[in-house]
Amino acid sequence: MKRFFTSYLLLMFLLPALPCAAFDDDFWDEPIKIDEAAKSQQKAVTDQEFNKVLNFFTRNKKKKEDKKKPKGAPIGPQLPEGQTPPPDYNVIPAKYDDYPTVMIPVTLVTPSGTEIAPGYYRILSVKAENRTFYLNFYQGNQLIAKIKAYEVNTDHNQQSLNYAKVIPVNDMYMDVIYGDIDCNIEARVDIKQ
Repeated sequence: MKRFFTSYLLLMFLLPALPCAAFDDDFWDEPIKIDEAAKSQQKAVTDQEFNKVLNFFTRNKKKKEDKKKPKGAPIGPQLPEGQTPPPDYNVIPAKYDDYPTVMIPVTLVTPSGTEIAPGYYRILSVKAENRTFYLNFYQGNQLIAKIKAYEVNTDHNQQSLNYAKVIPVNDMYMDVIYGDIDCNIEARVDIKQ
């Protein structure tokens, strides 16, 4: 009964519309008019326009892929893929973006005579076998200087867990403070005169 009623309603609505659509001359001529208008407005695409659009989509795809790549590079010398390091080789697995950056405004001189030029440096603490600490100054992946540091029992009222700061003391030297989850250390570095 439901089928009959549904079919009846459908036939009742479609039957009056069929003769109008089927026998109206404008109905059959209209698609031809649209097609002729489209042919008259056709524009050829040049190779330059095609390459411009193609480059646009390629650039967007590259940007999305670059966002997915991890930032930073491992600190220290790199080994070829698949090669295992020797036992005394000190590999730092973390990325350099994880370490604090300091700005050094003047030229500093380490006790070994190495000069640290003004600029931005990433600082990493290294603990030696005999509980001696060192501060390594990096620019990119390159180790610029290594300074002996002393462990302190204060975090210098710093708000973050991982911090580094250069504090001017006088015209002769500066203090470099560093802290992370393993240690709080301090080093004194002379200013080049």
